[in-house]
Amino acid sequence: MSLTKEEEGTIEKYLKQEVIEPNFGGEIFTAYEVLASNEKLGEIYVWALISEYYIEDKVIESGTSMSVPLVLHVNDSERGLEILSYTMPGDGSYYEKDIKKLFPNRIHSKIFNYSSVHINKLMKEMDEKVENWKS
Repeated sequence: MSLTKEEEGTIEKYLKQEVIEPNFGGEIFTAYEVLASNEKLGEIYVWALISEYYIEDKVIESGTSMSVPLVLHVNDSERGLEILSYTMPGDGSYYEKDIKKLFPNRIHSKIFNYSSVHINKLMKEMDEKVENWKS
């Protein structure tokens, strides 16, 4: 699935507003990678890096943060992409079972082996957003 800039913005806005709450009163930033999609099921599979940043004593601090695969349940209509809800795998012993249940087989390997290279790329993207926010 190829996303328009508007659809990418819709996903980013949703991830910022709906997935985690800022526990330190800061600003939520996000970077994500689309892993796959299933238009028939109305699902977009992403790896999302979502972090809160706040300023304390003129220093930018990191607050609540997560790096996780998500299933975005979507409706694509004439009004554009609408994200209805999301599902994420459980922690610990539920993680592997949930990945296999929630995500298509073709991306299981990518999720289970999501490397620090991919995460570092998302972190670099997020750092740029935080720098722009700071200035």
